[in-house]
Amino acid sequence: MSGAAPAAVRDQPLIAVDVVLVAFDGTGDGVDPGGLRVATARRRYEPFVGREALPGVLLDGPELLADSARRALRTKTGTDAAAVRHLAQIGAFDGPERDPRSAAISIEFLAVTAGAAAVSDAVVWHDAVGLPLGLPFDHDRIITAALDHARTRLWSDGPLTRALLGERFTTPDAARLVVALTGVAPDPGNLNRALRTNPALTRLDAAAEPVVRSGAGRGGRPPAAWTWTD
Repeated sequence: MSGAAPAAVRDQPLIAVDVVLVAFDGTGDGVDPGGLRVATARRRYEPFVGREALPGVLLDGPELLADSARRALRTKTGTDAAAVRHLAQIGAFDGPERDPRSAAISIEFLAVTAGAAAVSDAVVWHDAVGLPLGLPFDHDRIITAALDHARTRLWSDGPLTRALLGERFTTPDAARLVVALTGVAPDPGNLNRALRTNPALTRLDAAAEPVVRSGAGRGGRPPAAWTWTD
């Protein structure tokens, strides 16, 4: 009686979850003009120990992808779930040479936090205009894809746009975000018209907006301020 044929051994690739964590500060001041920033963290283990890379982890067995992304943010940047305004899976990257350990697939997430601050000293924030950063693996390519995702979905993706701009923002804040994502300053008339006709936005009365917002000239009229309708 012949025995059963041995099961074929499959060479399964590693599955990594990498997160592009961004923060937008539209207000700025005389020292820091504000802008869109991307976070990296110094790697504590090989490969590429000590080098900056995107916060990422290898997927645990029964772990959901989004939970793995939250774990990467918590353990690599000190950013807990409460500080994350938006988290979305936006793509996957493969290739036989993207990880020196083994064949690996990276599931990519974009996360938005309220400000460029984190608990861990290993976190480094970079202005988006300074890309690429020369990161290991293919993390520069992943960042480019994440920012392209944000650029093409600005305004059409309400949760993402709201996470970037915050609950209240001014027209100059919106203009700075457009510049940060596209590199091109929007036409002021077109931008004002788009904000005014956006059903998801409500213009705030100047008297109801106690915070001094960005873009106000000395002694001039304060810029238009906006909030979300729901």
